[in-house]
Amino acid sequence: MTCDRTFIVRSLAMASAAVVLTTGCSTSGSRNSSGSGSAAGSSANPGAAAASCDVNQKSPGITGSEISLGATMPLSGSGAAGGVGVRDGEQAYYDMVNKQGGIQGHKIKFTALDDQYSPAVAQKQMRELVQQDNVFAISGGEGTPNFLGVVPYLNREKVPAVAPYAPSSALGNTQAPHVYMATVDYVKEFQILTQFVLDKDKATPPKKFSLVGVAGNVGDNAKEGMDKALAGKGVPVRYFPETPGTSDLTPLATQLKQENADWVFLIITNTDTGQLIQAMNRIGYTPKFITWAGMADNAYIKEFGPISQGLYMALETADLHSKNAKVQEFVQQFTTATGKAPSKFDELGWSQAQLTAEGLRRAKALTRSCLEASLQGISNLDTGLIPPLTWGPDKRAGVDAVGIGQIAGDKLKVISETRSVTP
Repeated sequence: MTCDRTFIVRSLAMASAAVVLTTGCSTSGSRNSSGSGSAAGSSANPGAAAASCDVNQKSPGITGSEISLGATMPLSGSGAAGGVGVRDGEQAYYDMVNKQGGIQGHKIKFTALDDQYSPAVAQKQMRELVQQDNVFAISGGEGTPNFLGVVPYLNREKVPAVAPYAPSSALGNTQAPHVYMATVDYVKEFQILTQFVLDKDKATPPKKFSLVGVAGNVGDNAKEGMDKALAGKGVPVRYFPETPGTSDLTPLATQLKQENADWVFLIITNTDTGQLIQAMNRIGYTPKFITWAGMADNAYIKEFGPISQGLYMALETADLHSKNAKVQEFVQQFTTATGKAPSKFDELGWSQAQLTAEGLRRAKALTRSCLEASLQGISNLDTGLIPPLTWGPDKRAGVDAVGIGQIAGDKLKVISETRSVTP
């Protein structure tokens, strides 16, 4: 059955067509803590064993009245817009849960540490969360290179990590068995975005594309996705790696102008995206743009909307103006709790906390093994905020879909009515 949701969904199995599936309708070390409140790209491993729930397992982070959760994310620097929003969304959800009595008789203590979007800082902060704060599990978080830097440590310590926003093809598979993803990886996302552009411009096919991406796994994943979509099409892609927080983006803008691609794909921080477009405008280069999901956030549109008109982006969470009852409930609950309307990053953080809480509620006991067993039993969970999600003994990807949005005036425009896709 169709459902009035507002993120467009495209599946790689039908790369150019919308698919209808069924669904139910702040420096290093800074802290924000509240007691109240390559198998790369593969999501399955046939040899993976289901988690066994040991109700007698000794697990840290559980007291008689409290469950300690934590995450790292950029709360300062060029990536702070995403990190701050995710932190606020998670905290608002946990504050609401605590006011309702908590989970299994326990209040949630959520601690967010600033990793400055740096793998090295993230490693330090994650060790602090696990070894000093004794967190039970990692709930959410934001940023790919920073989170990838801590995955080996989490694997060694067998710490469950629920719904981190780090859409790398290195995750979402049982090579990182304790990490449960809730967003499509960047290979698939940029394959979908590229196919969207090809379909959109069939009448006047693009001659070449440029890609600007965070140097390393993030940009490499985006390039791999574009290459998959363009295989046999004869359309070249020039890739420009970028270092987050680069102070002067004029040289990069000049290189892009010299390349003179019809479309520029962007997978860099929100601040860097806006500043790069500003630099390109100054030198008279105004191609079409399509980006990762961050530019759907209203903070970006408010600051950089006037120079980003017509910019397309992926949508990974539901339209905040949707008529879907679950989305409207979130908006009302978040606004009541915080006194402000939610942003897209707030929505992302809320959904991360929602998924963590769902795992905790379903767990037979508050042990790490029982949490993982409960997470692996989640199937076709429809929160309304993200596409329906399924994890399992051999499945860590969760979802396999994105939508497309566009900046129009001072608003985010969803390109078409949405239909939910289950991977």
